[in-house]
Formats: sequence, C-alpha cells, structure tokens
Amino acid sequence: MDSDSLTSPALHGTIRYRRFWVVLILLCTIGAAAAARRLFALDAASSSGLSPFATLDLHFAGRAELTRLHVVPSLLFVLLVPLQFVSRLRQSRPRLHRWTGRVLLGCTLLIGLSALRLSASPVGGLAESTATVLFGCLFLFSAAKAWWHIKNRRVALHREWATRMVAIALGVATTRPVMGLFFATSRFTGLTPQEFFGPAMWIGFLSTWLAGEAWISYTRPHRRSVSTSAVRTAG
Repeated sequence: MDSDSLTSPALHGTIRYRRFWVVLILLCTIGAAAAARRLFALDAASSSGLSPFATLDLHFAGRAELTRLHVVPSLLFVLLVPLQFVSRLRQSRPRLHRWTGRVLLGCTLLIGLSALRLSASPVGGLAESTATVLFGCLFLFSAAKAWWHIKNRRVALHREWATRMVAIALGVATTRPVMGLFFATSRFTGLTPQEFFGPAMWIGFLSTWLAGEAWISYTRPHRRSVSTSAVRTAG
C-alpha cells in the first residue's frame, strides 16, 4: 500500500479545516466591525450631510431601539460563535460549551425576530425584504432544529443544523463586501442603496448558505467514512 494514499486525504482534510477557520474568523470579524459601526452610527447620526452613508444612518437612527435590539445580540453572536467549533473546548470544558450555546440560542431569537421586524421597512424595498424574511425564517428554523436535536442527544444532527444556522447568520457579513463593491461602482452604474441593497442581500445570503451546505455535506460522518473506506480499498 502506498503511504501517500493515506496521508494525502488526511492532509487534504486538514487544509480544508484551516480554510474553514480562516473564512469563519474573517466573516465574524466583518460582522463584528459592521455591528460596532452601526452602534456608533446610531449615536452619531444627524440630519447634516447628504451622502448615501448619512442617509442610511438616518434610516436606522429612526428605528434606533429596534436596531440596537438586533445589532447588540448580533455582535455577541459573532464574538462567541467561533468557540462552538473548537473541539478541544467541547471536550475539556463541556459546561462552558453548553453555556455559550445557550447564550447563542438567546441571541439567535433576538436576532431573528428583530430582523423580521426590521424587514417591514427595508432600505432595499421588496427585494431586500424577501431575502431577509426568507433567510430570517430559515435561521430561526435551523436554530430550533439544532436545539431539538441536542435536547434529544442527536449530536451529529445538532452540529449540522447549528452549522447551517451559523452559515445563514454570517450571510449578513458576506453582504458587506458586496455592498462595498456596489458603493464603489455607484458613480459608474448610477445605482443607489435603495436599488442595490436587495441584490446584495440575496448574493450574500445565498453564497454563504450554499457554502455552509457544501461544508455540511463534506463533514457528514457517513460521507467521510465511505470516502476513507474507498481510499483504503484502492490502496
């Protein structure tokens, strides 16, 4: 048996897990920066200035309490969620893992419900509203499924639905670079935030959700055991 036939899949898996962590930390960082910026803007927003950013800040400042109810738990969510994927923490500090999980569940409820409420008056009109309502409902459903499975000690299914929930939540972070691209090219395209916020939301949520589904499929125990058996058979 060629030793490379066994080490290569293991190395490939390690590289994929490293990429997963890079993407997770990057999106959490973007999400934390966006949440912190929005909280600052709520206090700093004023009627002066006619820039698109000032207009957006005024839009959210008009619903400051609801926006804070959405942004504060979102900030806590992106700060805590990486801990749920640290296997050493799950094994060595199970109580801490469960505690952070409960905090995240509470954040999830506040994030999802406030997002649905904010969808009633979106910046990007119907296109944005349909995206936030659809993925907001899927976010809450995934959280409920994750809670149900862990309550019934179905750990593998719990992790799948928790991963799905996180992927959907981090779709908001993915929309930020997309919106940045739209903002940067607005002088050439003539598009306003009201026109590109909807497409940006759909692009961000869909791309991160699909990436999450691909990761769930890759890490599913049955698929990995079959893949390992196939490698050994070939060797």
